[in-house]
Amino acid sequence: MNLLLRIIIFVSLLQISTSATADDSIQSIDPDTITDESFISTSLLIASPGDVLYSRVGHCAIRMQCPSQKLDYVYSYESEDAKQKILSFLAGNLKMGMFAVPTQEYIKLYKEDGRGVTEYPLNIPIEGKRNLWRVLDSYFMQGANLPYDYIIRGCAHSTLMLLKEGLDTLQLEYGPWPEKFTTMTRRELTRIQMETSPWSWLFMNIICNGSINDEDCSLEDKVIMPIDLVYVLTHAKLQGKPLVSDKPKTLSVVNINDKPSTITPTMVALALLLLTLVCLLLRKGYMDYVLLTVQTLIGIVNVYLIFFSTLCCTEWSWLIVPCNPLPLILWRWRKHWALPYAGIILIWAAAMLFSPHQLTTTPFVIFAFALIASYVGIHIRHRHS
Repeated sequence: MNLLLRIIIFVSLLQISTSATADDSIQSIDPDTITDESFISTSLLIASPGDVLYSRVGHCAIRMQCPSQKLDYVYSYESEDAKQKILSFLAGNLKMGMFAVPTQEYIKLYKEDGRGVTEYPLNIPIEGKRNLWRVLDSYFMQGANLPYDYIIRGCAHSTLMLLKEGLDTLQLEYGPWPEKFTTMTRRELTRIQMETSPWSWLFMNIICNGSINDEDCSLEDKVIMPIDLVYVLTHAKLQGKPLVSDKPKTLSVVNINDKPSTITPTMVALALLLLTLVCLLLRKGYMDYVLLTVQTLIGIVNVYLIFFSTLCCTEWSWLIVPCNPLPLILWRWRKHWALPYAGIILIWAAAMLFSPHQLTTTPFVIFAFALIASYVGIHIRHRHS
């Protein structure tokens, strides 16, 4: 979910020896001799959304500080830059791992991108902080050797799991969970956070549309949005005390001119549907090839992701029914299959509309009705030809 790898990887690799020394100095201190709980401080860092697809929901990480040892690092799961390795990303070959970045460098990069960073101090006993730091360093030393997986190692979920692992011997108690967690799927929870960026949400549903997003899972596994992680932690208690007891601090202010799109995917889909209906009434096939092109392009991506890619959340796509390359392959014989296929797409659209959970985006449902009108028109024209 982050964009910072152009510098983060380089800086992090330079800090490996420093981090190892830092770990040794921290772990060599006897906690029984420490009476000052502020000897080590731990906090949650939340970055505001960025302007590219994988940063649209923001980012979160853990900050660890030991002022007396002059240590101040941000621990964050990061992937290789998808923009530079788009083919590797689509194939599922992108790697990720835990990185330890000097805090000032981390904040600087977000400032350069116009993104805000907010810090939430965590109220953790010294023994918990020591163990958490040990856990974070152990993952950091493994390097970027993990397959990219935004479900298992998404920033919010992985941060929660790291805190649980680091605070394993302490009594971490969750407060009341958000009501939406009990009624919504991970797909719907993501949609809420991306409603202001409809094009990003559309592309997300093309690339990562697997049914794993719709499966029932634990409440912890639904913590995939940084804003939801903040809610969970601010309502949690550690050894009977609030985990987040201090007011958040602003480390970087938002400076992105993020204007909503004037033309949305729904508007484009409605325009395609309207034009197709006009052609249907006029018994013209002007829109057939336009819709076929869009259908085929999305279909090729779907087939590749489902059958050839190992990218997370691509084992299945609901879009494979209306969007696949078969109509292009069988286009010569369209008069024989156009009407039956229109019926199949109609059943698919009805299932999407009446499903208890949202399984795809509204523009794709509208596009499906445009395809139905197109194939009905093909059937009518060939019947009267």
